[in-house]
Amino acid sequence: MFGATSPEAGLQQLRAYHREGRTELAEVMASEMTEQLLYRKDRDDSDQEVLVQGLRILAGILNTRAKFNRARATISLLHKQRNRLGKAIGHDFTQAAEDYRLAGCIHANAKKNSAAKRAFKRCEKLMPGHIAAALECAELCGKLKLLTKLVQTAGPVILSNGVFVLEIEGRPSADALRIAAVLGGEIKTSIDGQISSIEAGEQAKNVRLQAAMDSLVPKHDYYTYSTN
Repeated sequence: MFGATSPEAGLQQLRAYHREGRTELAEVMASEMTEQLLYRKDRDDSDQEVLVQGLRILAGILNTRAKFNRARATISLLHKQRNRLGKAIGHDFTQAAEDYRLAGCIHANAKKNSAAKRAFKRCEKLMPGHIAAALECAELCGKLKLLTKLVQTAGPVILSNGVFVLEIEGRPSADALRIAAVLGGEIKTSIDGQISSIEAGEQAKNVRLQAAMDSLVPKHDYYTYSTN
């Protein structure tokens, strides 16, 4: 497929082109691949999985290229084909949540705020505590209530791979500076203060990780204790 040795390799190639900014080529390839699979009436589960992944990549590419109307049609088709795959092999609700997160961004970019809010709400229902999606919903749709609530659940700011984030365990992290910018007020003051403390070495880069590591350190010198 497109010079790749397997459908999986073809999908990897598409993702790489998207990351590298070669979006025009990636769009052409993803469109051709998904159209070919959609026309096939004898698709097996493996073909269906490739189709679903291809539609997911294509929707993201179209969103990146600001082709929002086509992106909306593609994300709708993705939901339909993912549900079809789920009925055959079992539903992946984590991935479905991410698909609705992408749908929320696409609808918002297309100025379809009602559809965007519904998509973000569906994402939160499938994956409660998805602070990254709540941030996008706040930025794109102006809905601040859920993000404000989740910030309280997330705990302290963490420095991860050079980025200050807030994180709820088991969920994608969210950029702390963007949260501060969209919510403002006391939350911004708190986040800014924690970032300053981390940069000054007054607060651990990851308080929860540091606490877990500290819990592994013996509180007594057992060797000394045993020899007395």
